[in-house]
Amino acid sequence: MRNLLWSGFLIMLVLSGCGWDGTPTRLNDFTKLTSLEIVATSPTIAALTSTKLTVKGNFSGIFTRDITSQVTWSTADLTIASFTNTAIPNAVTGHKPGNVVLTATVGNISNTFTLTVSNATVTALAITPANPSVPKGLTQQFAVTGTFSDASTQDVTLNATWASTDTTVATVSDAAGSKGLAQSLAIGSTQISATFGGISNTASLTVTAPVLQSIAVSTTTPSLLSLTSGTFQASGVYSDGTSVDVTSQVAWSSGNTSIATITTTGTATALSEGTTSISATYGGVTGSANLKVTGGHLTKITTSPATLTLVKGTNSALTATGTFSNNTARDITGLVSWSVANTGIATVTSPSGNLVWLKASSATTGTTTVTASYNTLSSTTSLTVTDPGLTSIAISLGTLDLTVGTTARLSVIATFNDGTTQDVTANCAWTTSDTTIAAVDNTQDSATIGRVSGVAAGSATITATYGGLNITSLVTVKTRTVQSLTINAVFGTTVATGGQLQMRATATYTDSANQDVTEDATWSIDTPSVAILTTSPYQTGLAVQPKLVMGVGTGTATLSATFGGKTQTTTITVQ
Repeated sequence: MRNLLWSGFLIMLVLSGCGWDGTPTRLNDFTKLTSLEIVATSPTIAALTSTKLTVKGNFSGIFTRDITSQVTWSTADLTIASFTNTAIPNAVTGHKPGNVVLTATVGNISNTFTLTVSNATVTALAITPANPSVPKGLTQQFAVTGTFSDASTQDVTLNATWASTDTTVATVSDAAGSKGLAQSLAIGSTQISATFGGISNTASLTVTAPVLQSIAVSTTTPSLLSLTSGTFQASGVYSDGTSVDVTSQVAWSSGNTSIATITTTGTATALSEGTTSISATYGGVTGSANLKVTGGHLTKITTSPATLTLVKGTNSALTATGTFSNNTARDITGLVSWSVANTGIATVTSPSGNLVWLKASSATTGTTTVTASYNTLSSTTSLTVTDPGLTSIAISLGTLDLTVGTTARLSVIATFNDGTTQDVTANCAWTTSDTTIAAVDNTQDSATIGRVSGVAAGSATITATYGGLNITSLVTVKTRTVQSLTINAVFGTTVATGGQLQMRATATYTDSANQDVTEDATWSIDTPSVAILTTSPYQTGLAVQPKLVMGVGTGTATLSATFGGKTQTTTITVQ
């Protein structure tokens, strides 16, 4: 038994020596409260004034702590002094001259304190601070000290009556628990007055412009795949509660620039897997948010095609695939830098983020190399530009069946007199016989050139012209009602972090017709921290381009496709 008691005593010594503040988390049975010590701010007070009492508890001589909030107070003579301030229970107010015994009780432990109430009367008041300035929205606590007829001084903040001369600029509380606390409301100045015992005094309060209190950093992409980018925003919260967009004014920084960098405008570029803090600093105030980078780091670049022959004056789409340290591969066409060794033979253009065209010279033939690079990694494509004579052209579909509001792509293959063939879709001039029935995209250097859109029921002829030759496709547009929508996963619905999936959507109509509506559907993912939608690399010869889904972080996300009033969902799992 003795050993157990000593163990308990040693535990208490360790706790008190390790910085424990003595506040129990449950009722304490082994270290009991043994005595109380009462201290008054002013042991002698004038009638009609107040003072605060504090109580320190002694626990078996092992430690002491403030237990004022646990005390029950009583007074021996309510006519001399009483505890009437319910907002501040430990404040005692004197009523008439005399001595009175005050008792503090906690449980079964009590102690007393003798308070003297004098007959001194107030002769002057002094308010502090006298001329403060406070930003709009913040508070200023005022105190008032009274000088009495016996030459004593005493804080009478709790007993004075407080007022503001201009309550549109600032108010001041006269409530029992917050007397003298001013709240600034508008830029300007006002007089704060305190009155006690028939005597008044004032302080001048100036309210200045609101000041920046904090910065909130936010982003819609708290997780990014390596080599991709996301934007951050910064909102400044001011002392008056207003929030202002300060994105363009802050100084942006990344805690670890090997994981991600950020530009002066708040665009972060993810570089390698890990987590970094993105910070925004303005006016001496800093806010931050974490950015998680997934998908490993780039280890290899592969360009496609590896070798390419183009006829003078024609185009071809280029793609670059990145291989990453987590054994995933994904399209990085729009993220690498492209260059041509001999720009007299060909040039590279990037009209949109993920579309890169290699354009052969219309005047020169020969061979050169095209390089895709990112930092120290690179890959090359060997290019040969020739000038054979054109023999014929063929269109991918001689007839095309569309529904109003849907699209499909046509492509053109040219045959040359040296026996070679080449996709010349991007080099054709595209026209339609009736734009009210079917439209065709003829935008040069776009990813949608040759795409036909059904406008209204009827028939139209789409014509592609290349090298002086014409080829046509008859388009029939019908009005149909969607019966069901299906999401088709080309490579399944499970992907590694940093990997990509190709998705398609097929509409089944009430007339039993089926149509690929991938490019016409509205796609969304509910959890972008798990998976995101991105632009597919441009693939020639496809009637409809696929929708690309990339895994960002482990977990599941719901992929939705909506078309013709129907919505279909599927679960994407990222491992």
